[in-house]
Amino acid sequence: MPFAAFFVAVCLLLCIPDRTRKASLCLLLGAAAGLAAARHTNARLEQTLEKYAGQTVALTAEVESVSASYYPGIVDAVLRVERVNGRAAEFRVECDTLPVCEAGERVEGRFALEAPEPADRTTLFADGAALLAKEPQAFARLGQGSSFRARTSRLQKRLSTSLRGEMNEDAGGVLAAMTVGDRNYLSSALRSTYRGAGLSHVLVVSGMHVSILCGDVFGSVFGRRRRERSYRSRRVKALFTAFLALLLAGVTGFTPSVCRAAVAVWVSALGVWVYGASDALTSLAAAGILMTARNSYAVCDIGFELSFAAVLGTLAGAELSRHLHALFAAHATRKKKPSVLQRILRHVRSSLTETVCIGVCASAATFPVLVLRGLSVSIYAVLSGAAVLWMVKPMMLLSFGTAFAGLVPVAGPLYLLLGKAAEALTGLLNRWAVWVSAKPGAGLYFDTNYAALVCLLLMALCGLAHLWKVRLRVAVPGLLLTAALAIGAGNALCRDVVHIDLVGSANSPAVVVSQNHTAVVLFRGGASTQRALENQLARRGVTTVELLADLRLDPENACTLPARTMCRVAVQPVGSAVTRQTSTAAVETLRTRFGCLVRLTIGEQQFVTVSGTVTLAEPVRVQWLLASPAKPEAVQWEQLLSRSDHYQWMQGGEAVYASLSLRSSGGWRAE
Repeated sequence: MPFAAFFVAVCLLLCIPDRTRKASLCLLLGAAAGLAAARHTNARLEQTLEKYAGQTVALTAEVESVSASYYPGIVDAVLRVERVNGRAAEFRVECDTLPVCEAGERVEGRFALEAPEPADRTTLFADGAALLAKEPQAFARLGQGSSFRARTSRLQKRLSTSLRGEMNEDAGGVLAAMTVGDRNYLSSALRSTYRGAGLSHVLVVSGMHVSILCGDVFGSVFGRRRRERSYRSRRVKALFTAFLALLLAGVTGFTPSVCRAAVAVWVSALGVWVYGASDALTSLAAAGILMTARNSYAVCDIGFELSFAAVLGTLAGAELSRHLHALFAAHATRKKKPSVLQRILRHVRSSLTETVCIGVCASAATFPVLVLRGLSVSIYAVLSGAAVLWMVKPMMLLSFGTAFAGLVPVAGPLYLLLGKAAEALTGLLNRWAVWVSAKPGAGLYFDTNYAALVCLLLMALCGLAHLWKVRLRVAVPGLLLTAALAIGAGNALCRDVVHIDLVGSANSPAVVVSQNHTAVVLFRGGASTQRALENQLARRGVTTVELLADLRLDPENACTLPARTMCRVAVQPVGSAVTRQTSTAAVETLRTRFGCLVRLTIGEQQFVTVSGTVTLAEPVRVQWLLASPAKPEAVQWEQLLSRSDHYQWMQGGEAVYASLSLRSSGGWRAE
């Protein structure tokens, strides 16, 4: 809410110099509508929480999406509830312990519904889920659903299976993710590699993929010159492209990026039918309104934010490119008629200028979102975009050809030919990503408050340049130099800072201690905790886990997170204490009969976390307790780091922090 108010105030200030009363009125009406939508969403979600949280109920639901778990026989899923205890209902829940099933199936069973922790509510609400479903009992699969989402889920599975049939695992996983949105076969190593190379957006179906599919497939069918003269053919083409965009959105699970692109296609198609020209900003605004009309928390989804920021950056880059092309054209008219070689070089320069302008502006637009959300950024994003994004179009077209050819038995030779070509191009892209991600500085992490100040400074400089009418040849280098100096200073300030985070659910939080791209992990929990761990490591720009300590005494499945050293408390002798030294911390593990105690020593500070029941002759005195549901009777602490403020053993009244940063000089900051 404060950020929204700040944004509206800044926009109103920008309207003052031009006296644009209509724009000001639109902003105020939009803010009022947004506030009303937010209140409506909050009231609906709170009503659902109040009615069902803390209860065990019989649910009949349709599986909207599934993601592979790290443990056999279990998947993470989002369920759209149809009936609760036999009565009609409509809301979504997230379940990370669902027996194996497929998207599009209908299921029933008894589930324990829990309210999400306050720190996790925004993220969960942004995905449209109101509650967490645990411990399914009397679980049964009822067969295939008949909704549009269920049908497109089955189509997604068929296309993904057909596409990956004859390919190696890495190539098939990448193509399935970027073509039909199936990320279940994409390894965590490849995800980290593409993120470090600045190519993670390639793996998410977005506007680029929608434009390639809608523009090339049906553009080649209905785009003949003779037919383009007919307005009727343009209407037919608009209908087919709108239907294809809807189908692609359904197949990929209605993710924010593809929904935004699909709405743009629908607005463009509507313009053809009502004799109106399409406008990029109008399409973008329509997409935002439609996506947030039912769930105002959608704006808190990072995919939503990155998608809209990238489109704004792309539009700004295209405008900058047009200005530069005009300057080049004006300069060229003063010279004599160019030779063939000069014309070729000018064409290459024009294409490269457009690519670089769009890449730089899109990266600049998404940079504030990444750093303000606590994610690491890649300094090679523009380089990767200019070098390999030309491969995305042929890869997508070959992938679709392979997927559909695999559905036709008689098209076997064509299927193999297209598949091998797509696999070869994907291999080149994978090798580039691996090579770039191994370079120093591939992933940079910035302190959130510092990044916010830098972003505000750059916005102020852009406003002053516009107000003072500074030439682009002066303003752009000045902004780039300021950004480079700020990034360098921020990277230097974050050097050697130790970050301590509690990750996962409040009932089984894991501990991540990270410093300079390395980390120590104290693991407990299940598949959802491991997924949260991977996301947190990516946010901190961690490339190497030095030590992974599994604190579970009776683990059903092993943690598959890659690490240099793995230690399991379950195999440690009772009553023994083992100390392991890493570059970040000294880790001492004490095993008792019914639990374990881990003490971390980082500089002059000591941290303790307890798992299970630990009883000692004398309590351990430390500066920080890394809290968990286990009662810390054997610990005396000064400060508390916790994922929850209502564990049963808490007395109340003491300050509780969620994360901690330590400097080598001895200072610390908790949030």
